[in-house]
Amino acid sequence: MSFPGIDQLMQRQAWDDAIIECKAALQLQPTSARLWGYLGMCHFRKGEFQQAIEPFRKASVLDPNFWQAGAKLAQCYDRLKRYEEAYEIAKEWLRVRPNDHTLQGLVDGLKHQVRGNKKEGWERTAHLAYDVKIVDRDRK
Repeated sequence: MSFPGIDQLMQRQAWDDAIIECKAALQLQPTSARLWGYLGMCHFRKGEFQQAIEPFRKASVLDPNFWQAGAKLAQCYDRLKRYEEAYEIAKEWLRVRPNDHTLQGLVDGLKHQVRGNKKEGWERTAHLAYDVKIVDRDRK
């Protein structure tokens, strides 16, 4: 189902007006995953990541194939520095959409932030694709 009024508001980046329209439309269609996704996206674009979590969660529960809502949900947690939650959500949605570059990038980036996967000091660079050589400049 399409929501042209909301689409236009979002294209104009009129986030507050789009939020009002989404909430009004959700009164009539509370099980619309797309409307919940739009509401989450409006909050996300405003930088209101905490407020975007619940709409994205509802959108992804209402439509288990709505991987875009799942990816945005993971990004919300990432922006809030809640890395463990972001990592788990991104991994879950990567199983739904295994070739998505956004989800793959999230999983790859977050796995180094997650407790238990963290390494201290020089060990953090062990995943780099090149060798690092240490040169002793005092040696003549």
